[in-house]
Amino acid sequence: MMSKNINFKLVSLNVRGIRSFEKRKAVFNWLYKSQADICFLQETYSTPEVINIWKKQWKGDTFFSHGSCHSKGTMILIKEQLDFKLISSKSDPLGRYIFLEAEIQDLPFVLLNIYAPNKCAEQCVFFSKLSEELKDFVTDADKSVVVGGDFNVILDQDLDGRGGHKKRKDSVQYVEDMIIEHDLADIWRIRNPTDTRFTWRQKSPLIQRRLDYWLISNDLQEDVESVEIVTAIRSDHSAIILSVNGLDENERGPSFWKFNSTLINDQEYCDLLRLDYKIWLEDFKEVNDKRVLWDLIKYKIRQRTIVYSKAKARKKKEKK
Repeated sequence: MMSKNINFKLVSLNVRGIRSFEKRKAVFNWLYKSQADICFLQETYSTPEVINIWKKQWKGDTFFSHGSCHSKGTMILIKEQLDFKLISSKSDPLGRYIFLEAEIQDLPFVLLNIYAPNKCAEQCVFFSKLSEELKDFVTDADKSVVVGGDFNVILDQDLDGRGGHKKRKDSVQYVEDMIIEHDLADIWRIRNPTDTRFTWRQKSPLIQRRLDYWLISNDLQEDVESVEIVTAIRSDHSAIILSVNGLDENERGPSFWKFNSTLINDQEYCDLLRLDYKIWLEDFKEVNDKRVLWDLIKYKIRQRTIVYSKAKARKKKEKK
């Protein structure tokens, strides 16, 4: 079983156009200062004729999915120092997404940067298509998937939106289906189950939304050091940052955790879990989406089980 000897940072930001030299330079400098290794950018407004000029401003690999000079466009920037080996890629001709299949620090990943349409009907088609195309890239169970970008939907009407009309879009079901189909997790929500934080805002009238997400493979959860929403530069969107660090796990042993089924017969463990379960339900009472709740409970069970198992092993060792 392979250990996850990985340590890198991803940043995603809707830049709202970087065709001007000054703004592009400001954004790229901000990304450098944030120490980002992989950058997902949306609404870049890139077109084929700007490729060479833009590449000169970034020290590392650049991957484009072009829109027009005033709409769409997605881009992935790879820091020069990152151990990154591209295997294959796919770009949307409309500038809505980029797939990268790669080895990052010798481990297989599928990266997907998206900028979803605004209209619900188009979103339904878009997310359904992405889920199908993701199957073509995830042909190996060892590949970790990282999907990031501007989804243009709120997944939880109570926690992810404030102001304006917050009716659940039909397209949300397609995002949830993709999450289930590919065993993904909304890692920010799992780490912040009841927080109301937003990644997009409109001043008049005041409307705020969490539209930008990191959806990652469930197996990658334990290697996420932090996930943040931070103020960005020259955009009405905040940036979302995902820090992946499996180095500590690598020192202790394999980072792929599996439940030890013998614990089912451990009465002390079962009693402890029953008590914790009641507390978790109270902590997560504001979470209305049952699928999100299920992911949160699984995450808590995993955390509790790891702590309990280590303590049990320590006691056994001391007794011996």
